[in-house]
Amino acid sequence: MEFVRKSGNLYAEGINLWLSLSGYKLPQPKVKTEEHHPGGGIMALNVPIGAIEPLSLQYNLKGAPPAVLGQFGMSLAQRRLYTIYELLQDEKDGTKRERIITMRGLMSEVDPDEMKGRGVQGYGYQIHSITDYEDVIDGYGIIASFSFFTNRWQGYGTEIGSDVDNRILRISG
Repeated sequence: MEFVRKSGNLYAEGINLWLSLSGYKLPQPKVKTEEHHPGGGIMALNVPIGAIEPLSLQYNLKGAPPAVLGQFGMSLAQRRLYTIYELLQDEKDGTKRERIITMRGLMSEVDPDEMKGRGVQGYGYQIHSITDYEDVIDGYGIIASFSFFTNRWQGYGTEIGSDVDNRILRISG
C-alpha cells in the first residue's frame, strides 16, 4: 500500500481549520454522458460527451467560526481559495509524501448540525462552482489540473480542452 491517505488539513481562504475540521470529501471528477438508445436497439448506452460534471467540495467543522460562515457567496466574483494538505504514506517502507489540492469555488451551502442538548455541534459546508482545481503529489507533480476559464482539464491520464481544441474553437484564456 503505497499512497495511503493518513491525515489531512483544510485552509479556507487562508484560515487554518485544523482545530475544528471533522471531515471533508474531495471533489470527485465524473465524466458527463448522454444516454443514447438507438432506433430498434434493445439496449441504451451512456455516451461520454468529452465533458466533466461540475466539481464540489464538502467539509464539516465543529463549532461556528464567523470568519468561515462569512465566506458564503452568491456570485462567481465571491469565489474563495480552498487548500487541502494531505499526508500520504507508503505502508511498506514508511516513505511520507505531501499532497496539496487547491481549488477556487463558491461557498453556496451551509448546513448546521442538529442541536441535541449538550455536545459539540458544527456545520457542513458545500463548495460549488469550482473554476480552478489542482492536485499535486510530492515527487510526482501534477496529478490533475482543471481551469474553467481556459477550458482545460489535464490529469488521471486524460487531457480535455487541449491547446489544439482551444485553437480550433478560437478559445483563449
